[in-house]
Amino acid sequence: MAGKKKTGLRQDNEIIVGLDVGTTKICVIVARITDNNTIDVLGIGRAPSHGLHRGIVVNPNKTTESIKIALEEAELNSGISISSVLVGIAGHYIRCIQTSSIIGINNSDRIIQEEDVARLLEQAKILKLPSDTTIIDVIPQEFVIDGKDGIYDSPVGMFGTKLEAKVNMITGLVSSIDDLSKCVTTCGVDLDDIVLEPIASSHAVLDETEKKVGVAMIDIGGGTSDIAVFKKGVLKYTAGIGIAGNLVTNDIVEALGITEEEAERIKIEYGYSSVSEILNDELITVQSIRANTPKKTSKSILARIIQARMQDIFELSAIEIQNSQIARELHAGVVLTGGGSLIRGTKELAGDILGMEVNLGTPSGLAGGMSKEVENPIYATGVGLVLHRIKTMDDVNKLKEFKKRRKKDSISVKGILAKIKEWFDEL
Repeated sequence: MAGKKKTGLRQDNEIIVGLDVGTTKICVIVARITDNNTIDVLGIGRAPSHGLHRGIVVNPNKTTESIKIALEEAELNSGISISSVLVGIAGHYIRCIQTSSIIGINNSDRIIQEEDVARLLEQAKILKLPSDTTIIDVIPQEFVIDGKDGIYDSPVGMFGTKLEAKVNMITGLVSSIDDLSKCVTTCGVDLDDIVLEPIASSHAVLDETEKKVGVAMIDIGGGTSDIAVFKKGVLKYTAGIGIAGNLVTNDIVEALGITEEEAERIKIEYGYSSVSEILNDELITVQSIRANTPKKTSKSILARIIQARMQDIFELSAIEIQNSQIARELHAGVVLTGGGSLIRGTKELAGDILGMEVNLGTPSGLAGGMSKEVENPIYATGVGLVLHRIKTMDDVNKLKEFKKRRKKDSISVKGILAKIKEWFDEL
């Protein structure tokens, strides 16, 4: 990294680094793909986040410094000299646009190739967008070949003359993406990719069955709460809400007249998202702004403050889930993740407001000495970025294998007819 001499082992192709730049914390996960395809967590880096507001960089210098501190801790923790990272992006400025595209297959054998799919998705990007908006990702929802629909996996290798796709276009503000990218590269590391955080988190806390039968994920971070709705294995809808853990803390500061640090402490130690979940209401001592004059409050008063804001989050989340137009098809219910989901009673409050089964999502599927440390919802995005990178690399490897097999075993339509003729001749 810029400004310091690197002493650890160099980052190679087997090392993947996920960088979660949040409003309240920066998190770095360093992992290695082992020979038996397990993911070994080598190190973690954490630092308080400064210079962001609701997921948007407002002070690049402070943000860059925060990222540097987290990267340095991760390098020290893992013994790896970090050279490139996968970065997550989220915020209430993220939008999801549904569109479609269609192309003709001009290959002589009419077999759909990866290049055809790439051309199809590039055509889908031809949209009139505001000058301050750019495309972050294109997510295929369904492929249609010569009028045959219901194809949700890659159509590569199938026969057809016409290929269509229904896609979700994820867009964001150009300035926000550029600001975040500049902060990361200023730290002396390259960008492997920028990934939508809800997609990353979903790799860590949702399984494929949940995504197929229908599930909504709500990631309650510090600055934003991100909603992602999945069905038939693909992302159907995503949105960001500018209300999250930070506002809960600010409400406590305003209501009790205490410092932000003290508000965060009592939120974690004594906080409840639902007053009805408190079994033993008792007085708690809090430090006022003047440290020599402690105050008394109760768990129930603290819970009322927290509950009011958490209700806002889930009521707005309910609206966004309805906007997905498949709210009644989410048979796996809702999965909560992110630091804000850890407040006691949050799952119960969410269930009451959303009217669905609600579960807590914790990162899984990891190994190694530090795997237990990251099995916490606050690491969902960081771990998810690593898993997303591995899935992308796996898809590329599968494509290469397919192309090798196709070269080796390919047979033209004429060849097939000749084979059939041979069989009849033999008869």
